[in-house]
Formats: sequence, C-alpha cells, structure tokens
Amino acid sequence: MTPTPLEIQEYILKKLEELSNDWEYSRPMGPGSLLFTELGLESLDAVVLCTAIQEHYGRPMPFAELFAELGEQRRDLSIREVAEFVHRHLDSSPAPATLQG
Repeated sequence: MTPTPLEIQEYILKKLEELSNDWEYSRPMGPGSLLFTELGLESLDAVVLCTAIQEHYGRPMPFAELFAELGEQRRDLSIREVAEFVHRHLDSSPAPATLQG
C-alpha cells in the first residue's frame, strides 16, 4: 500500500530533524519550510536526504530531474513539495519484485 503524502511528509521531517543535528539549524521545521533558503541545505545534504528517502521506500526516484528542473526555474522546494513528489512516484511506479524461495 502506498503511504499517504502526510505520512511521507512526516518521514521527511523526521529525517531532516536527524540531519539538522549536523548543521547549526535550530528553528522549527514544517511542511512549508524551504530546503535551501530556509533550512540551508547544501547539495550534499540534498543527496543524503534523497538517498535516505529512496532506501526507506525501497525504490529509485528521479530526484536529479526534479532538482535540475528547479535549477532552471531558479526556485526552492518545500518539504511538502518533496513529499508530494515522492508520493507521485510511489503511486505510479510498480513495487520492486521480491524473490520467492
């Protein structure tokens, strides 16, 4: 069953709070928080976050395309938008096959 956007958002917030222990960020985070301008994520932080999301949900997602598009538009991304992106890709991609023993 595909997790809801809210469940995905909660996971991302939890993961960002874990990651923020390595930064000097102490303000509250919420669904509308912007990854780069508000939270101060750098490209390596984004890679770590995206890798954690893919590992957690067990499938690859086209984050590189998402960030390339954002760069072209010169805009930031909110936590809510990341959750919606993940939900769209979980909802549209088939679950990975499992091996039968």
